[in-house]
Amino acid sequence: MRKVIIIHKNTIEKEPPTQMVIQHLRDLGVEVTLITLGLNEFWKDRFRKINVNYIELNLGSFVDLEKRSLFVKLKTWYKYRKAVLAHLWNKENTNALIWFVDADSLAPLLFSSLPNKLSYVMHILEMYDHSKLYRYVINKYVKKAKRLIVCEEIRAAIFNVWFQPKKIPLVLPNKPYSLEENSLALNFLKNHQPELYHQIVNLKRKVILYQGLVSPERDLSFILKAVNKLGEEYVPVIMGRDYGMIEKYKKLCPSLIHISFIPSPQHLYITSLANIGILMYDPISLNQIFCAPNKIFEYSGYGIPMIGNNIPGLKIPFEKYNCGRIFDNGNIDELCQNILEINENHEQFSKNAIRLYNSVDNKAFLKSVLEELDYS
Repeated sequence: MRKVIIIHKNTIEKEPPTQMVIQHLRDLGVEVTLITLGLNEFWKDRFRKINVNYIELNLGSFVDLEKRSLFVKLKTWYKYRKAVLAHLWNKENTNALIWFVDADSLAPLLFSSLPNKLSYVMHILEMYDHSKLYRYVINKYVKKAKRLIVCEEIRAAIFNVWFQPKKIPLVLPNKPYSLEENSLALNFLKNHQPELYHQIVNLKRKVILYQGLVSPERDLSFILKAVNKLGEEYVPVIMGRDYGMIEKYKKLCPSLIHISFIPSPQHLYITSLANIGILMYDPISLNQIFCAPNKIFEYSGYGIPMIGNNIPGLKIPFEKYNCGRIFDNGNIDELCQNILEINENHEQFSKNAIRLYNSVDNKAFLKSVLEELDYS
């Protein structure tokens, strides 16, 4: 049996794309070992059930720090580097394919002899257009990588120009491995979010859901004003960690329901109950403009139409599949019109969303990569 070692400098519950890769590789009969900063009990249990070996470095608390001093960062990097290199130089791993997730997983290994001794793939989920260090890391390791994989087509073209890998980067979309059963969602809601359960079941309100960052840098005020303007038929829900904005938002829209961070994949119980999904990215970097959010596939997998701001990463798939609408930031009337249009034609938008979801087969993609690299 071929072996793949996934190196992941994060905690697994925070990264659905890595969850997806691991589970598809197991379905393909590949022996998988995950080296990661940390796992919660949900993922430990799931990996035991599907025979995924995992090595927890017990550094997960680093990920949750709001402020990271240089000392703490260097200390974490040192511990990570020492542990990862010790595992990679183990003779049992000589013939394994190493799968690095993001430049962050490679950066602490700089100036080791790793590129000369291992076969590895680079799976890069970010663009790092604002980080000279991480672009340097990618550039240093990409020439000897067996493959460079990114999550969006325009990103692939840009990376091909920036880093000039041996072959054009492959595109593995951030589609989840699977969706949670939406038949279980209401029971989950009843036990964990009784207020939202009351709004949906008893008051029959339609959920307008935003998932993601809740911070001053991403102002959601006009979205809440738009939903508030439409009246009691809709209830706005924000799911994500609050960095000081929810109190302000509740003054703008008293019916707002806030749900703090729910680890993946249990957050999909909330996702599945949305009537419309909102996506919004600040056009301040290439990473945002050419976003490749797993949320597109989370919404579309449940047949949920979407509304997003006017950036290529959202506009292109929405227009290609006619599964959503685009708005200009701050335009309350336009957003209201989008919501009403989707509500009136919800069945067709929903079918189109499912068509988008079904257009991607990540298991077949990974199978072809393994065959190309002779690891099938």
